[in-house]
Amino acid sequence: MNLSTLQTFITVAERKNLSLAAQEIHITQPAISKQLGALEAHFGTPLVERKGRGVVLTPAGEVFYRYAREMLDLMHRAERDIRNMSGEIRGRLVIWASTIPGHYILPPIIGLFKKAFPDVRTQLQIGDSKEVIRKLLEETAHLGAVGVLPNNKRVEGIKFFTDELVVIVPPDHPFASLKEVTVSQLAKEPLVWRETGSGTRAVVENLLSQGGVTPDKLNIALEFGSTGAVVTAVEAGAGISVVSKWAVLKEQALHQVVTVKVKDLPMQRDLYLVYHRRKNKSPIVEAFINFALKQNPPV
Repeated sequence: MNLSTLQTFITVAERKNLSLAAQEIHITQPAISKQLGALEAHFGTPLVERKGRGVVLTPAGEVFYRYAREMLDLMHRAERDIRNMSGEIRGRLVIWASTIPGHYILPPIIGLFKKAFPDVRTQLQIGDSKEVIRKLLEETAHLGAVGVLPNNKRVEGIKFFTDELVVIVPPDHPFASLKEVTVSQLAKEPLVWRETGSGTRAVVENLLSQGGVTPDKLNIALEFGSTGAVVTAVEAGAGISVVSKWAVLKEQALHQVVTVKVKDLPMQRDLYLVYHRRKNKSPIVEAFINFALKQNPPV
């Protein structure tokens, strides 16, 4: 039994789906099944049961999950403390990020960071803002990146980027010929929105409330779990939306969507790097934060 097998089991237990677990840890489903089989052979009892497309833990699996989390947490803490003692910038850095920083802002920064610190193995995972904070508090992430600072005393955050939000419409929409629209005009349109729990949604609804339109007055026609799906739906004429300008650079260049500003309402939000307040930042986390703060916006 090794740390990789423990991580595989923990991911399966938390995702409750072999396909989702395989995507998260970047191995194949047969490889996951092989590792689960080896664990079950070791203990001599089933740890998971297949139910439809998902899996659930058996009573023995529940017990092993608790101990597996403890063992992996202890190893991560040992690694962190030893790195802290040596002061070396090397080892593993797990970052969980919400959609916009994860897909559009962090990848080029991580690429440059790898060149500057080649001995650091960085793993970037994408989830909504709530999941990012949960991973941070569970100590399965060393660092997070979100668009909304959580109301949690255990989490510390530092601004590292300012994002601009824009209205996106199909090229044949009446708004496409305008430079800006009012908040009331926006509220009357069928909206393609991110799901509850999305940092982008929370920020957009807060900004629109400042402009006089509360969330209950919005005409939300569709909700999607990713910004990419939102953009695709707008392209197809399902409605209009408000997204980060970074999310539609390609679509705008190809004239698949048109961006419009909101009149008299600055549509900006800060992005934050967040970490566990009570845990000392490791040299790796400290190095990444300092490096990210010095970078120019991606192009």
